[in-house]
Amino acid sequence: MPPWLVRNMQQRPGRKDRNFYPPRSRKTQPALPGATLPTAPVPVRSQQYPIEPPTSSHRRPNYGRRALLAFIGLGLLLEALLLATYPLLAGATSREDAAKQALLGLLPWLPHLYWTTTMPALVQFVAHIPAFALSNAGAGGNVNLLLLLWALAFVITLVAGRIGSRVLRERLSRTANSVLFSTILVLTAIFALTCFFAPPILSQDMFLYGIYGHLVTVYHVNPYVVSLTAFPHEPLQRGISGGVQSVVAPGPVWLDLCIPMVLLARDSIANILLLFRGLGLAAHLINTILIWIIVAKLKPEMRISGTIFYGWNPLVLLLSINSMHLDVVVVLFILLAILFFQRGSPILGWVLMLLAMLINMLVLILLPLFFCLLLKEARTLPSGRRALWWPSVAGVSVLVLILAYAPYWSGWGLTGLLTSMQHVFLQDNAINSLDAALIKLPVTLPPLFAWLVIPHHWTIIAAVIAGSLLLFGCWLADTVELVVLFSSWVSLALLALMPTYWPWYALVPLALSLCSVGGRTILLAMLLTAGALLSCYFLLLQPPWPAQGLVTIGLPVLAWGWTLFFITTWEMTHASEPIPEPAQGTKPTRRGLSRPSWPRRGR
Repeated sequence: MPPWLVRNMQQRPGRKDRNFYPPRSRKTQPALPGATLPTAPVPVRSQQYPIEPPTSSHRRPNYGRRALLAFIGLGLLLEALLLATYPLLAGATSREDAAKQALLGLLPWLPHLYWTTTMPALVQFVAHIPAFALSNAGAGGNVNLLLLLWALAFVITLVAGRIGSRVLRERLSRTANSVLFSTILVLTAIFALTCFFAPPILSQDMFLYGIYGHLVTVYHVNPYVVSLTAFPHEPLQRGISGGVQSVVAPGPVWLDLCIPMVLLARDSIANILLLFRGLGLAAHLINTILIWIIVAKLKPEMRISGTIFYGWNPLVLLLSINSMHLDVVVVLFILLAILFFQRGSPILGWVLMLLAMLINMLVLILLPLFFCLLLKEARTLPSGRRALWWPSVAGVSVLVLILAYAPYWSGWGLTGLLTSMQHVFLQDNAINSLDAALIKLPVTLPPLFAWLVIPHHWTIIAAVIAGSLLLFGCWLADTVELVVLFSSWVSLALLALMPTYWPWYALVPLALSLCSVGGRTILLAMLLTAGALLSCYFLLLQPPWPAQGLVTIGLPVLAWGWTLFFITTWEMTHASEPIPEPAQGTKPTRRGLSRPSWPRRGR
């Protein structure tokens, strides 16, 4: 083998050397006509792949986190406003107020939380505003500034509810929904505790509840037979020195609930107030959870707003906890009844409605609507089970009524029961209502209107309107959603038209309206809630304004009517506009407000 060949193989082992071949083999060959050169670009058919946007700079907004931060910020503002009401609530009543003296005796550290003590510069600044001057305790600046703080708290509640209704339009994960609900519930518990320790106002009913308990446990008499004035040495009489607001005792179930409260209090006025406040706090938190569960099944996109409109509402916090009233427990039983009707337990739901009626007799008007759900359930049963269905319902109902009324039947009887029902449904006095405002007008009414504004005659008008809604509801309502909707209409009509009106009467209509998930119904309920908050302001004035019904009832109803007029006009003028197609992957938006579909009767 030649030496040059061995040298080349050692330099490039296993490869062919270019110099090994003759130069002629490396010449470029001429290209054929029509052939593509190796160096020419080769055309490739486009596959039309979409160009993906860069994900680093255009991420989808985290709406759940934004809503969470907004709720926390609004919750802190609301908590600050509730704490700011402490010295104003204390100054809204006289120094001789029994509830304030009892609570300050048990909680002597409470005045240290007043901003009037820790911020003297702010007190001096407020003193320059005559309407808010704190020197006029109980009749001027305290009440006016208190109304302003309540109004700001109500606006914060509306803003938070609006954010909640908008955030659920996005597709949030289950974890995000759970975080939002937990945040709302924790903030609601904080607000409730703040109202639990707040100075008391409008607390006469808690003293009445304590007296009813003492009549049974201490004096061993029937509260339905004896008069409250028969025991002038009762210590709790000091709390109702301004006049008894309710001359008719509540239902027997509420009297039964008052007995363990006074037994645990052991003759302490402060303990009685705190125990009833604790009952109201527990009922308020449970009601907030129940509204979330009920609305989540009827209309999931409104569950956050409905929960906030109830749980954060300053009126509900004030009247459910601070000046606890039995209506919050009535709301609890009604919401539990709706929940069990939703879950397919109609008999248990019916029993809970009976218990609500045995606390507040006005709930009797709503029973026919829920009875329609029992009829619907009976139609779906086989003939054999249907024969046992109605005896079971009747037996359970009679048993509940007997157990409730049996301890108080002696000396009272059927005559006393009918008399009590007459006082509830055929009221003798017009107090704080629209009827009372018309009576107090400084003009001479025509004979026909003068006859109509008599409380007995005015009650007939209210009964006709509420009865018409009730009959219409019994004809149409065969679903839980429609039953709740018509129940809210009936309760709102009674709230606006009954001769006697107190702010806490708005609790039941508000809860039913929020569960009805009807936008226009909720609008009316929230307007009447604002009117009830204004009524609390008028009740703190000395003397209270007797014609307040024009502002607390008439003005909200008028504003609701004009709002519906403008909404309907807008929908009619824009009905011909084309509805834009929703983007791919998003839910189609509805125009205007929705209404429930007409039910189809089964044959």
